[in-house]
This record gives sequence, C-alpha cells and structure tokens, in this order.
Amino acid sequence: MKEEKKLSLLEVFGLSIAVVAPTGAMAFNTAGTATAAGSAIPLAFILGGLGIFFVGISFVELAHHIPGEGSAYAYNSKALGERIGFLSGWALTLTYISFTVGCVSIFSNFADVFLKHFGINLPIPFYIVIALVAGWWLSHKGIEFSTRFALVLELISVAALAILALIIIFSGGDNGNSVKPFTLSGTPLSGLGTGMVFALLSFAGFEGAATVAPQAKKPKKAITVAILGTVIFAVIFYVVVSYAQVIGFGTSNITKLANSSAPLNYLATRYVGNYMAVFIDFASCTSFFACYLGAMNAAAFMMKALADNGYLTSWFSVNKSLVATPKHALDTVSVVALVAYIIFGLKVGPTNFYNYCGTLGTLSLLLVYVMVNIGAIKYFMQHREFFSFWKHLFSPIMGTCVLIYPIYSNLWPIPSFPMNLFPYIVIIWILIGIVISYKRRIS
Repeated sequence: MKEEKKLSLLEVFGLSIAVVAPTGAMAFNTAGTATAAGSAIPLAFILGGLGIFFVGISFVELAHHIPGEGSAYAYNSKALGERIGFLSGWALTLTYISFTVGCVSIFSNFADVFLKHFGINLPIPFYIVIALVAGWWLSHKGIEFSTRFALVLELISVAALAILALIIIFSGGDNGNSVKPFTLSGTPLSGLGTGMVFALLSFAGFEGAATVAPQAKKPKKAITVAILGTVIFAVIFYVVVSYAQVIGFGTSNITKLANSSAPLNYLATRYVGNYMAVFIDFASCTSFFACYLGAMNAAAFMMKALADNGYLTSWFSVNKSLVATPKHALDTVSVVALVAYIIFGLKVGPTNFYNYCGTLGTLSLLLVYVMVNIGAIKYFMQHREFFSFWKHLFSPIMGTCVLIYPIYSNLWPIPSFPMNLFPYIVIIWILIGIVISYKRRIS
C-alpha cells in the first residue's frame, strides 16, 4: 500500500529552520566572527550566505530531477554512482546525529541559565534527561506534529531576537548607526575569510528538509521553498541581528563583543532591561530544543532511507502505525545521544560538548555539500537537455569555492586537542561506510 504524503510546505520548511537554529547561531557565532572579521560581521554573513545559496541551488536542482528519500544519498546515487551516493547519506547521518547530541547538550545549559532567573537550580544532567524524553515523545507523535512544534519554538525565539535587534538599531546603538560593518574598513581579507567560517557554520543544516521532502504533498515545491527560503530568511536575519550586535557594542568596541561569552544577554540588559535578558535566554533555550528535534528527525529519516535501500538493517525501516514515523531509528538516535552525553558530555561540560559535536558534524556536512555540487555538475552535463550554465555549472563551482576555506581551516594549522581528532573520526566513519557498502543487502 502506497504511503500517504502528509507534510505541508510549512512543515517541511520548519524542519530546515529548526536544524539551522537561527537564534542559537546568533547567540554563539557572532563572537567568533568578530574575533576574525572585526566589525565586518554582517559582511561575512552576506558572503557566507551567498556561497550557501549556491549550494542550495544544487540541492534544489537535483531534487527536481531525482525523486526519492535520503536527500544527498538519492541525488548522488544517480549523479555519481550508488556507492558515492550511499557515502553521502552516511556522512549526513553522522552530521545529524552529531547535531542532535550537541543541541540537546547546549539546550541543558540554556535551560539551567533560564531557570536560575527564577531561583531554580537543578543538575545539568536532569535537563538532558528531560529533553531527551520530551524529544523522543514528541517525535513519536509523528513528523507532522514534531515539525510544527519545532517551527513554533523557533519562530518564538526568532521574534524575541528580532525585537531586540530592532530596538538596538532604532536607538542608534552605542555610537550611532554606521555603514562600517558592511565594509572592509580596518578588516584584512584574510580576517574576513576566517570570519566567513563562522558564518558558514551558522547555515549548517539548511538542507535538512531534503530528508523529509518526499513525505510532502508537493515535494518539488516544498524542497525549493524550504531550502532556498531557509537560506534567504537566515541571511536577512543574520545580517540584521549581527549588525545590531556590532552597533550595540559599538564599532570601536568590537573587542568587547569578541570576548563576550553572552553578547545577547549583555545587549538585552543594556538596551531593554533584565526582563528582556530572561526572554532572550528562553528564546535561546527553545531554539536549541527545536534544533535538537529537527536534527533527530532528519537523522532518523536518513537512517530509514539507507535501510530501505539495503545498507542498514530493515529494523530501521519500521514505521509507527498511522503517523509514518521511523520509530526504531528515532529510538536509536535518542539512545546514542544519551550514551554519548554520559561518556563524553559529563566530563567536558555542555558548552564544550556542543562545540565538539558541532565541529564534527559540520566537517562531515561540508564534505557532503562538496559532493552534491560535484554531483550536480556531472548529472546535468550528462543530461544536456536540462543543462543551464548558471544553475548547473557556475553555481556549484562557486558554492564549492566558498566551502574550500572552512574545510582547510579545520585541517591546517592543526587544531588543538580534541579538535585535531575530528577529521580522523570523519575519515573512520567514511571507511566504515565503505565496508557497509560492500556488504549491502540485496533484496
């Protein structure tokens, strides 16, 4: 019996927005961008967003011509061969699991900060367990319900941060509005390039909708709006909020922003009041929970796609009745998140654990982006009747060029421990995938 496609366009869009977690990105990534790019943070986000937009075009174009579950797996299986396609999906699985683990960890940190405003002091592991149980329960309610819930949470957090940004901008910030954040004034090109690394990380996961788009009522339209819409929305949001942060601290005080561990809290308290800082903490908390929920669903549906095609055990293909949710895959991701936190997270703390998981997942993700771009070029070169120079050659080449620097910067100079281990973990994961590909079940 053919499975009914239930997701609306808004729900598919919601998954990508949730995985990107715009509020969380603005809470963490602007300080790192400021360290490298100085006051030119908005410019770094504009250029990084443009590069990601090119990558998004490759995803959309391949999705329009290659239907099927599994996002990059389905696309590259047709474009670059079955084995490369599987490795693309396998690498994405590592990304989404890493994001799931990292986001539930940092959620616990923000939950702790938020509740302390009300005199509630509970152990961090307690929040982890509560989040995992809540996420597991919500995801088992069905992909429709969980994506709507994640979208609502993210919209609440985005609205809170947008209000704060507009208050800062209209008040003139520390020393008036300025065009300096959009120029290279005082910022070397190398610094802008390094700043773009943090900007690119803020878009990671924009392609999450591609894992569930086949479940939509109108898959082609859904994936176009979800992927390109997420990138465009994120660029606008990031530019406005990062600009507000720069002028909020002051273009002459950018070092203070770079060294701030909680820039949004500082700005909320300074320009509105303590109550706004409480609301921003709540917004960050909900943003990371939405990201956790979105990443968990993306990981589960990717595992289901790989299982459906004989690479993983068919146990991962089992759907929960009525809601068409891969329940065993969701259970597995939840258990992995809990075990990973017990083994590593308890030792390094939620913030460090989030950074480690995010770096690992992003390294794997950037490789997938490059492979999708290469796949787009090859596929449309072979299908000349659909070929467009701008969409199928210029865009993927430009997208790949933008990705080269963040990949290189994560490899050289060699990062300090444990960051230096992550490239090897990705390599080992790919090698495991190669072994699995040779042991594929043929039904």
